[in-house]
Amino acid sequence: MLRSNWRIAFVILFVSFMIFATGEMASSGTETVHNGKADLSGVSFVQNKAVTLDGHWEFYWDRLVTSADFEAEAPPKMDAFIKVPGSWYDKMDGKRRFPRYGVASYRLSIIYPSAMKEPAIRIQGVSNAYKVYANGKLLAEVGRLSDKPAEFKEGERALIVGLPNDKTQIELIIQVGNFKYSRGGLRNNLEFGSKQAFEHKKTVLLAQQIFFMGSIFIFGIYYFLLFTLQTRNRTALLFSLICLITAVRSFIWGEVPLQVFFPNVSFNVIVYINYLTGCNLIPIMSLFVSSIYPLETKKKALVILLLPTLFFDILVFAPPKFVALFTASLYILIMLHIIYIMVILIRAVFHKRDNGILLFTAICIYILAIISDILNYKGFGSVNVSAMFLYGNFSVIMAMSYVQAKQQVTNYKKLVLYNANLIEAKNLKDKIMATEMSFLQAQIKPHFLYNALNAIANVCEKDGQKAGRLILDLAIYLRKSLEFNTLDKMVTIEKELEFVDTYFHIEQARFGEKIQLIKQIEVSSDFKLPALILQPLVENAVRHGISKKSGGGTVSLRMKQAEAGINLEIEDDGVGIESERVTVILSETGINQGVGLQNIHHRLLRLYGSGLEIKSEVGRGTMVKILIPERSTKL
Repeated sequence: MLRSNWRIAFVILFVSFMIFATGEMASSGTETVHNGKADLSGVSFVQNKAVTLDGHWEFYWDRLVTSADFEAEAPPKMDAFIKVPGSWYDKMDGKRRFPRYGVASYRLSIIYPSAMKEPAIRIQGVSNAYKVYANGKLLAEVGRLSDKPAEFKEGERALIVGLPNDKTQIELIIQVGNFKYSRGGLRNNLEFGSKQAFEHKKTVLLAQQIFFMGSIFIFGIYYFLLFTLQTRNRTALLFSLICLITAVRSFIWGEVPLQVFFPNVSFNVIVYINYLTGCNLIPIMSLFVSSIYPLETKKKALVILLLPTLFFDILVFAPPKFVALFTASLYILIMLHIIYIMVILIRAVFHKRDNGILLFTAICIYILAIISDILNYKGFGSVNVSAMFLYGNFSVIMAMSYVQAKQQVTNYKKLVLYNANLIEAKNLKDKIMATEMSFLQAQIKPHFLYNALNAIANVCEKDGQKAGRLILDLAIYLRKSLEFNTLDKMVTIEKELEFVDTYFHIEQARFGEKIQLIKQIEVSSDFKLPALILQPLVENAVRHGISKKSGGGTVSLRMKQAEAGINLEIEDDGVGIESERVTVILSETGINQGVGLQNIHHRLLRLYGSGLEIKSEVGRGTMVKILIPERSTKL
């Protein structure tokens, strides 16, 4: 099992490494833009190749400049060469040179090969309204850009913008505005290449993203349905939430399928989805990991981490400008959750918990994607990992699906074993009860037959006709006692009373009028009760009660209807039983102490949950009470 986990962990690690490596190779490299110029004339744009326009662009703060401004006698003065991708709010030379909010213009001169057809740029991750100009011509606008906040309207959208193809040099100006969010500017890579290649790449990436989204969503629905069937399975619920939140969050990542399917969707909707899913996904992951490894979890630490999450959830109702003030605090909270998750997983691996290595590997990949995205958002690194988040989460889902599938197989095996044990226990119970029946019958026959035959022999000398009737009673008695081959058999009260009468006739042949049987039956004769209940109790009253009394006595058999069922009472006025012995008889340790009573007591306990109730006083007699529940009397 341990080797299997290692193999699966290695496969997940290898695939994820290839995904990250592919993203790195696609996005990394030396800067192509130097001091606002990108000379791509020597680049061969074949096989759908694209070049990232990373480097230092001309930057004009608090101005929305156009090409016409640079043809004037006093052209605009550049404020700085600023790094793209990045934000103007990022530190430059150790200090912040530009405010968080405002407008700015980016300017770049591009030289490309004359053989290139349909040149274009691919723009994404611009915060959060912008215009694109090429050679003085407005090519695209996202949102409504203005240097006046009252006229400004947010709008963030990825675009493929075709450039003029009648020249080999292009002056590219991108005007950007931000008045609400934490970081404004060209925050992601811009790419230059063929428009046809970009369109093809977009289609492939969108199809790939929708496939992942659909797969994750299906997993989420499956585990939620699993939770509805197993409401105590908190892990399934948390995992379904992780899948569903990831699927929803994926609508606003990468190629932003939400904007593809709903072109007129409000930018605020995207912001709310991004915020709510972003601040809740990692805390739910903490709960999820804690539910898998509760012994490695520090519950107080988990509560301390979860409480601030409620605060950030409430912030969704605040203005975006106010929320932006807490962005850094949210990142710190996420990092604390990540540390907490890693501590649990490391302890799980150290303690050799089930699937510890596998989950550690998968969640590490997931966390790496989260950290990479945060760093990318903050302007560190050159890799665009917006899609890496989806891949990282998919690796966790694959690993957890394996874990859950293995758990289901284990539960199924346990269920099969449990059913087998139940069948074995039932067979054993039948054997034990058959043994009890044989033992009870063996207990009845020897001493009773000996005494009955002696009594009949004595009667034969005096009254042959009476002796004949007694022999017939004995035959009936023996036949009835041998009829019962299982203690679960139910008989009517009428048949059980016939058995009692037959027994008592034989005993009266021995003791004469010294013993008497009084019956008070106030229930229907077709009510049923377990076989061999009344006769052994009456026999016990005769043998151990009134027969030992010098003057004999009376056995009273009463049956009355009650709300809960039928009350049976067998009472004698014999010698009685000591209270200590009554306790021993009804206990598990009372071996050879009233075997008949003990047998009946335990049978009743198995059948109805309540056994015999014995009240006795030495020298005054004994009363045995039984309650046969109403539901059993109608079987």
